[in-house]
Amino acid sequence: MKRAVLLLPALLAASGCAPPPPTPVAVITLPSQEPLYAPQRVIPGRLEYTPDGSTFAPILTERVSYPTQDQANDAFRRRLVDTVAVRAGPSSVWLFGCKPGALNQRTARIVRFRGPVVHCATDLLDPAGRRLDRQTINFAYDGAIWQMQPVDPPRTAVPWRGREGSPKDPWSWVPGRDRYE
Repeated sequence: MKRAVLLLPALLAASGCAPPPPTPVAVITLPSQEPLYAPQRVIPGRLEYTPDGSTFAPILTERVSYPTQDQANDAFRRRLVDTVAVRAGPSSVWLFGCKPGALNQRTARIVRFRGPVVHCATDLLDPAGRRLDRQTINFAYDGAIWQMQPVDPPRTAVPWRGREGSPKDPWSWVPGRDRYE
């Protein structure tokens, strides 16, 4: 009995140092299937809407299937669930302009595919809606949902071999001569 009496104050003191219980996290349900939409027309400066009222990116280049703003944010949230965030980062995305094809991370060239694959200039937004960064992100419609694939293309100039200059023509100043001979 004496041990229980001595152990009780120690347990009470230690319980005061225990971390608080975890706060409940809002569970966001993401759709398991998303409709595939294409804009009716592609007119510069004209915002296009889907039949359910959501919008595409303000700048579209061709009449193909693109993710809507809501579908891009769902793809971003799916990506956040798959990756473990070590530090605070963007909380949502906003599509600025989209074009068919995917940006190749190694060559920094656009590769066209048969299916709905697009690359978009995407603003990464903080919780207050301020832009943190603008990146090119690939979106692919796979398994009836849009998937997001951030890319990190090379940012350095291509080192050309030999650096051979153009041949000099001492008579280029003469009027009436063909520019390219």
